[in-house]
Amino acid sequence: MTNLDNDCRTTESESNELPDTTENGFITVSDFFAYQHESIETALKNSEFQYLIKFHLFDPDALWKQGAFRVYVAPEHLEAVSNLCRATEKAPVN
Repeated sequence: MTNLDNDCRTTESESNELPDTTENGFITVSDFFAYQHESIETALKNSEFQYLIKFHLFDPDALWKQGAFRVYVAPEHLEAVSNLCRATEKAPVN
């Protein structure tokens, strides 16, 4: 587990399927591909929102999950963080 500056965490899943809600009440924003990790996490670090990132374990039956991760936030911030992540996904890569 890695502690980030804003007291949020990045963790690796202990099962092949990640839960929709975490033990601290955060809910799923979305799943993302590995290549999106740096840009999504940077955007979240620069925001005022607390978040949690969990990685999917390798699953030979679902290769898209290799390196894929899920973002969680408090329910009251779901729409704002969802919009932030969508904007980050669509941002041009320099």
